[in-house]
Amino acid sequence: MGKDRASRRARLRQQTAEDSGQSDKKRDSNASFAEEYAYVLKDLRWVFILAAVMFVLLIVLNLVLQ
Repeated sequence: MGKDRASRRARLRQQTAEDSGQSDKKRDSNASFAEEYAYVLKDLRWVFILAAVMFVLLIVLNLVLQ
């Protein structure tokens, strides 16, 4: 009975260590992903701003030319 508890504790410790190692890898990959693709967010913001300006320009032109 004592051996069962000891082996169960050992398995839980090992599983916990493996889980924490996987979460560290996930955090590292998420951080590197964010760093590598930071320029994409800047580009998307710029495209959105240009699209909004053009849309407003279309509305203004529509009102002026009517």
